[in-house]
Amino acid sequence: MQNQKQILGREGELIAERYLKKKGYRLVERNYRCSVGELDLIVLDRQVVVFVEVKARMDDRFGGPLESVHRHKQQRMIRAAQFFLSQQRLHHREARFDVVGVSFVGRELAIEHIQNAFDFF
Repeated sequence: MQNQKQILGREGELIAERYLKKKGYRLVERNYRCSVGELDLIVLDRQVVVFVEVKARMDDRFGGPLESVHRHKQQRMIRAAQFFLSQQRLHHREARFDVVGVSFVGRELAIEHIQNAFDFF
């Protein structure tokens, strides 16, 4: 059984996916997991492979979406992205990391999309 945080996260991912599709991104994979980490969404922005972290919030008490993707989380995402690119033989492709924040405040829905949120170190 899913708890409230998991339900909120899943709903945020679905909203982020629809938002990105409307912007012309194509879904490659959802909830990619490997031995070194996990990636919420993997999409294509034209020919660029985009690894997307989705952060869903009911309020902004704990800061914005980018603030919650701390250095340790970034490092795990980078390792998972490198694993994915290697596994799929996509080393030659340009890649980046985006963060999509989905906020539910009352009846209002706000989406914040941060492209190139951080780099491969």
